[in-house]
Amino acid sequence: MSALETALATRDDTPTGHEARKPTDADRFVGQRLRQGRRELGLTQDGLAALLGVTFQQIQKYEAGHSRLSAGRLLEIAQALGRPVSWFYEPFEIAEMPEGTRGRDLRAHDLKKDARRLVEEIGDIESLQAAVRVLEALAHRPR
Repeated sequence: MSALETALATRDDTPTGHEARKPTDADRFVGQRLRQGRRELGLTQDGLAALLGVTFQQIQKYEAGHSRLSAGRLLEIAQALGRPVSWFYEPFEIAEMPEGTRGRDLRAHDLKKDARRLVEEIGDIESLQAAVRVLEALAHRPR
């Protein structure tokens, strides 16, 4: 990894790119609730799929937690199953973050994106080398 990549590397656990779209524990939990609600109504995967205008394979993916549900699709499913959207999250435990932590993490993430963009805009090698030296100094300073 180059010095520039090291200096700009994300140090938190925030997923990026493809990783950000991977299903999470919450997605799997919602999928389990979807299966439970469908079965309670006696609906097959085919039957629910027909109501929603999707394939039964897509319902399988939702239920297994392999595909994430958009907010709009979750609303459609909730309506088809006669459940409030909140039902899909009950009793999923949401960990509380210390006050101010989430906002600080989001600001840091945005600043890192800005830094990457600005480094990409540097056109000459001397300026790019100077930027790398500044970033290396900042990355290695005591906190």
